[in-house]
Order: sequence, then structure tokens, then C-alpha cells
Amino acid sequence: MRGASGSDRAMSFVGLEMHDATLWSPERVLPLLPIMERWGYNALVLHENDLLDEATQLGLTANYGVSDLRLKKVRNRAAWLGELATRLERFGARLFIEIKEPSFHDYALELYPELTGGVTADWPAFCRAKMVDLLARVPGLGGVILNISSPESRVSMPDEMAEGAALDRGAFFDDMIAAFKDPLHARGKDLWVRDFSYTADVQSDMLSAVARAGVGASVKITAHDYFPEYPENPVAQGVAGPMILEFDAFGEHTGWDVIPNCRVAEFARRMTRVREMGAAGILVRTSWEAIRGANAIDGSSAVNVYALPRLLAGPEAPEALVAGWLGRDQGVEEMIASAEIARASYWNACVFPRHSCLASSWQEAWLSMQSHGMGRRDRVVHVASDDPLLAQGEAVIARSEAAVELAKDLAAKVTGMGEVFAGFRFLPTFARQFQIAQDGTAKIAQGESAAAEAAQLEALADELEQIKGLPTRGRVLLDPAQARLFAGSLRGG
Repeated sequence: MRGASGSDRAMSFVGLEMHDATLWSPERVLPLLPIMERWGYNALVLHENDLLDEATQLGLTANYGVSDLRLKKVRNRAAWLGELATRLERFGARLFIEIKEPSFHDYALELYPELTGGVTADWPAFCRAKMVDLLARVPGLGGVILNISSPESRVSMPDEMAEGAALDRGAFFDDMIAAFKDPLHARGKDLWVRDFSYTADVQSDMLSAVARAGVGASVKITAHDYFPEYPENPVAQGVAGPMILEFDAFGEHTGWDVIPNCRVAEFARRMTRVREMGAAGILVRTSWEAIRGANAIDGSSAVNVYALPRLLAGPEAPEALVAGWLGRDQGVEEMIASAEIARASYWNACVFPRHSCLASSWQEAWLSMQSHGMGRRDRVVHVASDDPLLAQGEAVIARSEAAVELAKDLAAKVTGMGEVFAGFRFLPTFARQFQIAQDGTAKIAQGESAAAEAAQLEALADELEQIKGLPTRGRVLLDPAQARLFAGSLRGG
């Protein structure tokens, strides 16, 4: 392929991404390396918003004690990154970091007071200096995946820029990309610029800057986020240069691997378009920043990590992939069918759950559905009689009721099949909470009483408190307090 640095590479970018705090823990990261080698990954991507700040320091402040202590931590983090790069190189893989910029740690405010003005033209020079510093400390780094349009960076960039701001957004993007591109490309490293814009105009400006810079782009496979059933991200058709497409194997929006998260059939369909578009490769997320220490590799979500590189190489039947991962045919049908439970928690592909969880109220869920899972949740909800979501209610309820029955059936069928199927026992409860919540929401939206559904959800909350064997994150996913909050909103109308 033609790499983002302009160098020729014999194989596609096949990246495994860690996006939680344990990326600094050797005992969590090192076991992934033999799996990467065995399953066909050639890049390890460590994703933390301020990772570049964590591993760099540009000077010593007047408070030498604090500043020197921080520098020792920086040197140790850089040493860990260097060790990882060396180990990856042994089987032809490379180390990448994924970051959100502009960002800073507090020490910088003393040394660079000009940065306190918010989003200004001073940031590119600061970012360039950080990048140069990291490359000096970690010369084996393979490259960077850079977010410059994210509202999640510490200097909340520029989706929410004030109207009439003096800064030219296009020029700012050009300068920010150059701040990373120049030192990286000078050393033969790759730069991919990631689309993480919340507004269409910012997205357009950012992708135009990527095209002008002649670097690669990293784009989520689905529009907005990794929601099941969502359409292909339309941005993928407009990228001028090399592109890698991002997949979520962990299940940020499909149950966090507490319940089974086999999306192989969906990914097999989506990968056809990846190959048709001539994408330079894929990035497979295996953990999520909101949950520490849980990785797709640890449970049934590993089937996605196993399948995606094989699907990139060429079409393969989902059944064959799941059987290959399991090492047997028993349980293949149930594993593939289990994906319907998480899909049914959505409202005809509109985002009813909040990061896999029950929303705090039917109003919050309704606003989420209207805004594709984005936007504020504290607005007053007025449901118009011609709202298309209302018309979908009957079909949504039928699907969620069918999902409850399917969940019971699947849980019964896999009994005794082994630990990899352990999450199936939580499927009926997961399906039931969304079935009741959706049913109550449909009634409230139509102006009817949902007192019966509120009572059912409160009774389910009592059942949730009795569940044994849940992992810690499962206590959040199947939370009795959250069920009671939603029930209260149904009673309040």
C-alpha cells in the first residue's frame, strides 16, 4: 500500500487499539503481542487523549521538585513505549499513539503563558515541540493518529468555537497538521488524521486540510459512532488520500462484553465496502476509556478481534469465522444470533441506550434518538403527533419482545457449553429492561399512562440487585438504580 508517510508498504495497516488506562501496564499489554502476531495485526495503537503530554515535558518550571518528579515519570513512560516498539518490531509490527490535540498538562502554563488564551495560533508550535520531544525519547515509534477536531481535547477544539472568532479554522488545521507531519515524516514515520467532528462544517474543514496536507485519514466505519445497524459513514466516500476504517470490537454500544458481543456477521457485510473502497487498512478497538482493565480479548468479544483481519483479507462466511475462533461447530449459531439482543435495545436503529446502558429517563432516551446519540440531554421534550419515532413504536416493541424470547432461548441452549458462553445468562435480563423501557416510552409519547411499565421496571430493579456473578462493569450495565430512575420518569410523564 501507499503509506501515510509516502513510503511503500507491502501490507495493509491492521491495527489493534487499546483505549483504556491499562495501556501503561505491561501485564495487560504484553499478552496482546503474541495474539497480534498470530491473528495478523501489524500495528498496536495506544489511544489516550493526552498521551503525548503524559510522555513529554519541554522544560523545568520554577517549582523544581514537582517538575523534576514529573520528568522522571515522563522518562519512565517513554521507556515503556520504547520497549513496546522494540518488541513489536520483532514480528514486523509497529507502535502508534492516538491523541486528541490541542492538549496540555499544567506545567506548560508556567512555561508557555501564551497558551492560556484558548484556541489561538500559538498551539501548533507547542504541539510541534512535544512531537519532536517524543520522537527523541522514542525513536522506534511508528507514527501517530491525530484528532484535531474533537470536543474531547482539553482545549475543546473547534466544534464549539465561538461565533466570530478571529482564528481562521482552515489555516489553524493546516498548521496543526504540519506541526505533527513535519517531524514525523522527516523521520520516516506515519501520520493519520482522524475524523472526530461533531458538526458537518468542522468535518468539512478538517478533511479539506487533510487533503491539502497529503496525509492519511482515519474514519469510523459507521456514521456518528459504532452503533449497530447504522449506515456506512458518508465521509468515507470523500477522503482524497489513504484511509483506514475503524471498528469497535469491544462493544461500547453493544454491551461491553458483559453480554455476548459477536458482530462478525455485521462486520462481514461492512468489510465488503472496505475492500471496494480500497481502504489502506483497519483499526480495531479492543477497549474503551470509560472502563479500566476490560479488553475484548478477555471474553467472547475476542471473536471480533479474530475475524476482522481475516475479513479484510477476503470474504469469509461468518459461521466459518466463529467456528474457527471457537475451535468447534457447537455454539456457532447461538453466538451469531446473540447480536440481535443488543440491536433490539435500539429504536429502529435510533440510539435509545446510552453507551449500552438504560438512559436515566424516557426523555433522555427520546432526545438521544432525535440527535443520533449526540447533543444535550437536559432539554424539555415535546413529542409532535407526526414525529416519525412515534410511528415506529409498534414495530420497535414487537422487536424488543421477540428479543426477550430469543434471549431466553439462547441462554438455555448454551448451558454447559463452557465459560466463553457465560455472558449468555445475562441476556434475558438485558433484553427485558429495554423491552419494558421502550414499551413505557411509546405509551408516554402517545399521551398514555405508563404506570404499569414503571411498576414492571421497578420489579426488575429488585431482580437486578439479586444477580450473582456480574463483573464490576456489569453492575453499571444492569444497574437497579438506573432502572428505578427510568421508572420514575415513566410515572412522572
